[in-house]
Amino acid sequence: MKFKKYFIAFFLALTGFIVLSSCSSDQEITEGNADEALVESAKNYLNGDIVLSTKATMSGVDKTLLATGCPTKFKFQWSGTDKQTFNISLLGFTVGAMGMTINFKCDVKCTELNSWEQKEYSGSGWIKFKGENGSCWGQNEDGSDFDGDGSNGSVVKGSFIQGYYNVNTHQIQFVVSYNMMNVRSDCFLQTIDKNRINNYAAEFKQYEKDLAAYKKEHGIK
Repeated sequence: MKFKKYFIAFFLALTGFIVLSSCSSDQEITEGNADEALVESAKNYLNGDIVLSTKATMSGVDKTLLATGCPTKFKFQWSGTDKQTFNISLLGFTVGAMGMTINFKCDVKCTELNSWEQKEYSGSGWIKFKGENGSCWGQNEDGSDFDGDGSNGSVVKGSFIQGYYNVNTHQIQFVVSYNMMNVRSDCFLQTIDKNRINNYAAEFKQYEKDLAAYKKEHGIK
């Protein structure tokens, strides 16, 4: 009987050790640099101003409202000193139902996908990028400035960007957490169309019209 108890205890301890070792190994993979060839390919396409569709939430409430999201202009700028690092900036971001304007910049670093992420983002060509403690500034609903003078934002501890990009298909998905007023932007999985930048103003104007119509139809002020 004692032997059985000892055996069960040993088995549970061994299982726990294996799980912890696996998680530790996976973490090391996550922190490792992405494949240099993939990064170089990403650098050649994922750069400059790119329009993507995003969903914006405040305290978990969808402020974008439309299923198609809001056309949002991001700028991707690669570091001149670190091949694995680039900067993502979002300037003058606002939607009609949000009531505030946000600017955000954050450096992100390319890494490999861990084993769980490889199952979710199957196929070749995927890289992961993540960064934290970005700069955020803008205007509140009443027009007053917060955290900056409109040119250089203050670092917001706890803010982050994490996402995934496929260099072969040009699919992208990432989340921006500003860690301010519970505001978050979700760039859902989509294929980049670099021609959207040429029609950004008209596309955003149409979004505002569709948003107003949606709010009227659903009795939202």
